[in-house]
Amino acid sequence: MSGVDRADQMISYYSCPRKSARWYKKVLFHLLDVTIWNTFFIYKKHFSLNNLRFKDFRDSLIRNFIQIPVDATSDQLFKKIKPKRSDIVIPDNAHFQVTIPLPEGYKRKKYFKNCVVRFKKKVRKQTSFQCKTCKVGLCAGKCFEVYHIDKNLE
Repeated sequence: MSGVDRADQMISYYSCPRKSARWYKKVLFHLLDVTIWNTFFIYKKHFSLNNLRFKDFRDSLIRNFIQIPVDATSDQLFKKIKPKRSDIVIPDNAHFQVTIPLPEGYKRKKYFKNCVVRFKKKVRKQTSFQCKTCKVGLCAGKCFEVYHIDKNLE
């Protein structure tokens, strides 16, 4: 019994099925945990390594499966690399949603135009956005996409 108790104890320290509501997921992850423990036990017995810990073995196994370098740190893996603004090249004919610029002498904070896509469907919807290149009023999101898809099909 000591081997089974030891296996259950070691598996419980680093268990996968923490808060899964589905029973079959719990069974699958428990079988995965048992498989990893058995692999560790056989590996340790075969190579007679007394200083290797189960956690280190699991970490190295995961790194090998997803092909991460052994010496890589979490900072290196999850660091977001943002390009500099000077490196980004935007073509002149690119289509972006921008707010409609205010005309001279206009006292309100926003200027509105009718959405071209909805106007074709005989629905009056005003928007404060327009396409930077086309200079037509378009609702943010779906109408912007529909207008440019239809424009490219023509």
